[in-house]
Amino acid sequence: MSKHLVLLFTTDYYGLAPSLQQQVYYEYYHLVYPLIFFIIKDHGATEDIIQDSFMRAIRKSSQLQDLEKMEGWIKTLARNTTLNHIKKFSRNRNELDSNIVYLDVEHPYSSPTDPLEPVDKQVELRMMKQSIAFYMDQLRPDYRQIIEMRWIHDMSYKEIAATLRTTEGAVKQKLFRAREQVKQRLQNDWGLK
Repeated sequence: MSKHLVLLFTTDYYGLAPSLQQQVYYEYYHLVYPLIFFIIKDHGATEDIIQDSFMRAIRKSSQLQDLEKMEGWIKTLARNTTLNHIKKFSRNRNELDSNIVYLDVEHPYSSPTDPLEPVDKQVELRMMKQSIAFYMDQLRPDYRQIIEMRWIHDMSYKEIAATLRTTEGAVKQKLFRAREQVKQRLQNDWGLK
């Protein structure tokens, strides 16, 4: 447990000396930055969301009854603030950069960078990857987050469940549903079985 962050829950934050307030904020920042950036993929937006979630944490700090659950409580608050930000500000644009998501697709051709592979096959594979990234962008934010945690960051179901404060079963179910949605789109658009 961080030594300064606990002050957010045990004292009046605004009554702390400015140097202590800064330490509390820095510890909060370092705790939630990876989680928020993981979802948003934009440094500026991540910093804005951290500030919003920190202010919410100050307002809601009295709700935390067990200090042992402090980090999980903070991460849940930051995640919810992030998802609210996405819903509020991203209705008319892609919420995540499509370039961050790559899936290995079972395909009869080799890697698109194989110099011996015909150019048309390489182009087809690149187009398929772009389509998959597009399909991923169309998924719900919580589905995309779980897919990235599992496939990009190679987190276990247990680690994902702990980070998102949910059960492994819920993680597996969402991951299955997300894969099925992408698979269905691939089948419809590319004729893959």
